[in-house]
Amino acid sequence: MKQDFINKKFRQHLVVCGICIFIICVGTTPAIGIISQNYHIISAYDTVSRIISEGDIPTWSLGDVWTYTIDPLSFSNDNGSFSGSIENFQQTVVGMVEDTYTIAITGDITGDITVNGFSGELSGGISGTSQVRVSDLAEYTTEVHSQGTITYMWIPFAYEMNLYTSSSPALEIYDFPMHIGEQWQIDSLTTLIGSFSIEGVYDQSFNESQWVEETITCMQQESITVPAGTYACYKIERSATQSWYSTEVGNMVKSVIDQSGENMTLQAVITLESSVDADQPISLTQEIFPSVVALGASVSISGYATFTSSGAPIQSGDISLEIPSAGFSSSTTTNSAGFYSITFDAPTMNDDTPVNRETGSGGVIVQCHSGGLSGYHVQTLTTVQDTPPTTPSIQGPTEGKPRIAYSFTIVAGDPEGDDMSYYVDWGDTTSSNWAGPYPANESVTLTHTYTKKGSFTIKAQARDIYYAVGPWGTLEVTMPIEASLPFFLKFLLRFPLIFNLLQ
Repeated sequence: MKQDFINKKFRQHLVVCGICIFIICVGTTPAIGIISQNYHIISAYDTVSRIISEGDIPTWSLGDVWTYTIDPLSFSNDNGSFSGSIENFQQTVVGMVEDTYTIAITGDITGDITVNGFSGELSGGISGTSQVRVSDLAEYTTEVHSQGTITYMWIPFAYEMNLYTSSSPALEIYDFPMHIGEQWQIDSLTTLIGSFSIEGVYDQSFNESQWVEETITCMQQESITVPAGTYACYKIERSATQSWYSTEVGNMVKSVIDQSGENMTLQAVITLESSVDADQPISLTQEIFPSVVALGASVSISGYATFTSSGAPIQSGDISLEIPSAGFSSSTTTNSAGFYSITFDAPTMNDDTPVNRETGSGGVIVQCHSGGLSGYHVQTLTTVQDTPPTTPSIQGPTEGKPRIAYSFTIVAGDPEGDDMSYYVDWGDTTSSNWAGPYPANESVTLTHTYTKKGSFTIKAQARDIYYAVGPWGTLEVTMPIEASLPFFLKFLLRFPLIFNLLQ
């Protein structure tokens, strides 16, 4: 029976190959989206994991597992069709080296297939790995294998598929942190290399490259129910895919793919069945302040390191901080309370998905090592194109008396119209805290009381919401000497003749 098919010429658009290519789309973390003259690679679903704060990048831990069902899964073109499902589709974090996660991929595929008069039942397993950037979940490479049988007329035909993809630059599907209404553009050259064979029937290899250009939108928030539970989700749309991302799960909980065109259709529904969150030996917190900042502005990153098993603080733990997109690194140690802090100027970051005023965004990876144990945490720092505010104008009395409160009006503008705060040095060794934020060009009135006589220089500067600080504005004020004298002496000084007679 197999010999009957040996001489058949399978065209390049073999539907089984199309399904296997779809498998790799599902297997990749960001999911590629190539459309070429020879193959149709469809955007499937995008994996993310446990998230730290609303909309921000997740921190994956070794042993994290997400299990999905892809049902229904259907594919058809002029040469045939497939209708089936993928069960127990799992992605497991099995490694983390420097700025790269290794994700293991497994699953079981079954369904009915028809190709050029060859009809049968496909049943096989899926395995593979994906290399994903820790700092932004961009995909470097994915390797997927599938083996099994295609049963025709009760006769099994063994099949084998091997696929490898790479993207340059790394395919950055997400622009963390996510915001409702945000759009971003992905641009990447993705290469697909692979082979597909049916024992005694067919053998094919292929090597395809295509530039991926697509706009992605974070649409809104919706409540979605899947077998794993009900979650509040971000709805993310691509050209042929709608996905729902849950910050509670830290993952996509559902994706719907519906693409048709060029004599090809693909439909699939991917739902989360369960997830397992693994613990790290060391629990690490991280706070970035400010997290959205002008390039070159001061940034402070701090947090606590504790032993996960006991909750006890890690004393003198080695802390390393890295921003891979900027090539920046720093280090420190924890104190007796397990606290650490690092301050630096916001660096220039390479970013393949800039949005609006962003000049860069990337994950800050903080790691702690102590006594052979370790833990890490990832959070996003974003830099924006920003011009400092203008020089403040200071209006108020230039003369007065000590121990009397006087009002001074301060106002500055901002080239981008950003809100701003004001800092005032009163010139008498006292200063205000940052007051604000206030709208640009809105006058702000502050009061101050001088306690001593003398001349003082009031200095004020404005800082916008992205912490770009403008130049100082000044005002000279004098507290005259007579303002601090007793009343009878001030009276005599006004009448010098009487003062001389008394002397």
